[in-house]
Amino acid sequence: MEFIQPEIAENSLNFALPPVMTIETAEALAAELKQLPLAEKTSLTLDVSQVQNITSPGLQLIVSLEKTITAQGGRLTITGERDAFVCVFKDAGLGSMLGQSS
Repeated sequence: MEFIQPEIAENSLNFALPPVMTIETAEALAAELKQLPLAEKTSLTLDVSQVQNITSPGLQLIVSLEKTITAQGGRLTITGERDAFVCVFKDAGLGSMLGQSS
């Protein structure tokens, strides 16, 4: 099952997350991401504008991506945040990933 349609450039990787981020979709996304050349990238952009429901595994996947890309000296950027998405991130103490206080 393919969830993401990444835009891959020389040093960047951009993709949109699906509307529902549950354990099933997080696991499928993680498997897809393993096939992408993430180790070669210094910029990762996640478009979350379509996300309507995100559970802990979805949050864990995003945190894992952020740790991976920053360990390589890169940066994770999250775009398209909606109010509900921001609230979930802030409630989980992850507001700083969105540039907001938790």
